[in-house]
Amino acid sequence: MRHSLRPLLLTPILVVGLAACGGGERVSEVTLAQLAGAAGEFNGELVQTEGVVKRFDEDPERYHYWLEDEDVNRVAVEPHDEVSDRLGEHIRVVGRFSYHPEEGRLIEIDPAATAALDATP
Repeated sequence: MRHSLRPLLLTPILVVGLAACGGGERVSEVTLAQLAGAAGEFNGELVQTEGVVKRFDEDPERYHYWLEDEDVNRVAVEPHDEVSDRLGEHIRVVGRFSYHPEEGRLIEIDPAATAALDATP
């Protein structure tokens, strides 16, 4: 009988990811369209999403980055140094989502959880 070692190999990655996410807090896998359409429902939640890294750069003093999908749904991302070298690339991130009617949608990226996510095939 042949047993797969794949689940055992992924276990350390998942444990690191969960520890980085607050000791087992549930991560909601959502699309940018879901975050744009029902932002209030995800406010304060830990989310996983993906999109293309874009940057507003008309004024270098006010750079800001966001993830965008093909339907132009957008969510700002911080810290900027987590995405600035990935401009134009399609990426996945894990982080804390927040929404404010005047300030918009934001994901505060969790670098350790995102790295663990990127390490899984």
